[in-house]
Amino acid sequence: MVYILQRTVTTCSFARYQIPNLFTAKMQVNKLWRRQRSIKPWKGAIYLMQVNKHDACVNQSTATGSTLAMMRRIGRKMGRVSIRDIAAATGYSPATVSNVLNKKGNVSAKASSIILDAVQRMGYHRANQLERVIFAVARVTGRIVDVSPFHPGVYAGIERGAKAFSLKASMTTLDLTNPSTRKDAVAELAQNANAGVILLATEMISDDEYALFEDFDLPLVVLDGWSDKLALDCVTIANEPAAYRATTLLAEKGHERIGYVGSRIRIKNFPQRERGFRHVLEDMRLPFDEKNRILVDPSPEQGYLELCAWLDDNPPLPTAFFCDNDLVAAALIRALNAHGIRVPDDVSVIGFDDEQLCQVIQPTLSSVHVPRHKMGEMAVRRLFEQTTDIRLAPCITMLHTTIAQRQSIKRI
Repeated sequence: MVYILQRTVTTCSFARYQIPNLFTAKMQVNKLWRRQRSIKPWKGAIYLMQVNKHDACVNQSTATGSTLAMMRRIGRKMGRVSIRDIAAATGYSPATVSNVLNKKGNVSAKASSIILDAVQRMGYHRANQLERVIFAVARVTGRIVDVSPFHPGVYAGIERGAKAFSLKASMTTLDLTNPSTRKDAVAELAQNANAGVILLATEMISDDEYALFEDFDLPLVVLDGWSDKLALDCVTIANEPAAYRATTLLAEKGHERIGYVGSRIRIKNFPQRERGFRHVLEDMRLPFDEKNRILVDPSPEQGYLELCAWLDDNPPLPTAFFCDNDLVAAALIRALNAHGIRVPDDVSVIGFDDEQLCQVIQPTLSSVHVPRHKMGEMAVRRLFEQTTDIRLAPCITMLHTTIAQRQSIKRI
C-alpha cells in the first residue's frame, strides 16, 4: 500500500508525492497547507490517494472551501484528528491549539472561537486518545499518604469508573519530596500516551506544587485537593459543612464543652474542617478553651504517645471531642482508655473519614463518612467529560457526606 499526494501548482500542472504510510502523508498535507496559506490567493486543491492493488480512495479539498472536511476524512483514516491537524487548518500554532483545548487563559476570545469551531467541525475527539486512567498519588512528605488508608478506597472507585467507560486503570506514586526533581517527575508522568491522570493531592498544599501542573499535557483531575490560583478540574468533599454537621450532632446531644483534636500536619482539608467546627461554637454561643485544641503527629503510635502526655497533666476535659480524621480519633480513644476515661460514658468522640478502623476499635467510632468510591468514580467521569466536551469548564466538584453514628458518642 502506498499513498499518492497530489496538489495543483497552477491551474494546469500538478506536483505528486509518493509516500509509504498515511502518517507521513498526513504530516505532508499539514506542511503543504501551512505553506499555501502564505500564498494569496491560493485556488488550488490537494488530493490524497490511497492505492492498494485495485482499491483507491481520494480525499479532496480546496483552499477556499472544505479544508476541514478533508482533514476530518484524513483523520478518520488515521483513527483520530490531531492537534497539528487543527493547527494546520486554522493557521494557529499547535501550542495555541493546545492552550485552547486545555482551557489556558492566554488565548484571545476570537482565536479560541475559531479553534473550537474547527475542533467541532473536524471531529476532533480527545476521548479517542483516552485509553487508560492513571491514579497518581502525590507524595510530598509521605506523612499523610503513607499512613492513611484513604486512597485504596478511592482507587477501587476509579477502577469501577474506568470499567464503565471501557478504560484501563493503574496506580502509581508521584514523588514530589525533592523540590529539585519535581518537574522531572511530573514531566515523566506526562509521557504516558493515551492516558488521563487522576492526581491524589492530599499532601499538596502550596501554590508552587500545583503550578507544576500548569502546562500538564494530559487530561487531569485533581482529587482531594484544589488550587486557589489555577483553573483545574477538582473532586473533593464539602469539608466545612461536614464538620459543621458533626459538631452540631455533638451539641444536639447536650455537649456544650467540645474539644478539637487534629493532625499537626495541616493539609488543606483540615483547616476547613476546623472552620466548620468553630462556626458551630460561634452560632450556638458555646465556650471554647484553646487548651482543648490539641494537634498531634499524624502517625497513630506517635499521636497516641502525645495524647497520653497531654492527659498526664490532668487537664479539665471537655465532654466531647471532634477529631479532624479517624487516625487521631483512634489514638485519642486509646489514650483515654489508658487513663481510665471511658468513651462514651465520660467523653464522646467523633472522627472524620469513616475508615474501616472505625468499626474495629472499641468502642466503635462515630465518624463523617467520606464517599471514597464515589469520589473515584466522579473523578473518572470528569476526566472522560474533559475528553468528550471541549467546552467543559474546569470546576471544583464537592461531594456530599453523611455521618455514621456508632458507640463513641452519647447524649448527656
